[in-house]
Amino acid sequence: MKKNIILILLFVSHQICSANTTSILNDDNLPPEFNATYDVHKKGLRVGKMEASLKKNGREIIYESITHPAGLASLFTDVDKITDRAILKLIDNNYRTIEFTHKFTGGKKNRNEHYKFDWDKNKVTITYKDISSVLDIPANTFDNFSNQLLLMRTPDYKNIEKTYPVISKGRLKNYVYKRESKENIETKLGKLNSYKYVREKDNDKKTTYIGWYAESLHYIPIRLDKFENGKLDLSIQITSITWL
Repeated sequence: MKKNIILILLFVSHQICSANTTSILNDDNLPPEFNATYDVHKKGLRVGKMEASLKKNGREIIYESITHPAGLASLFTDVDKITDRAILKLIDNNYRTIEFTHKFTGGKKNRNEHYKFDWDKNKVTITYKDISSVLDIPANTFDNFSNQLLLMRTPDYKNIEKTYPVISKGRLKNYVYKRESKENIETKLGKLNSYKYVREKDNDKKTTYIGWYAESLHYIPIRLDKFENGKLDLSIQITSITWL
């Protein structure tokens, strides 16, 4: 049970992704600063809560989430919280990740990640589970948390499929997103017309990630679902939003 709760928190913290103009982030296509809260559900039960925020500091932005177990789940895990914090800097009119931290508070196992990006050399220094390495990376590579900001933009109607280079668990990967038709999603904020993005993972469980990004809320995510073998495993659903 404890292992399942930790896996739930890991999924939540990584959900709330080719190096070309489709990877450009600037003040014209990012949402305003905000604080948002989400409930985490597994098989219909609320097992966690997440707070997400986007804030600006001069030429930098900080995208952060803090996830806590909640309800009965809090009794079956020694993890107090998981913090994801990405710092992006405006370089040549494009926000690029310069540092990312994925940190557990509590828990016996070391699952922490820390990345520092050097855009003069197109390299990233990685510390994953206390093992350090340096990788060459393509331009406009993101960590697997701040890549979500790429979906929080006005959709490119000409391209329904996009591939982004991402650093995840100490490795360089390509995340492929397919945009499907808009859907009306029922939330605690009411019914919201949202763009649907799908990412499929090539594994034995046929894992599929689906996210809905609300048009009226500057395309921030309002629901993030994870399916395994065609069945809903986890769901993160928005409960509040405050614009700063």
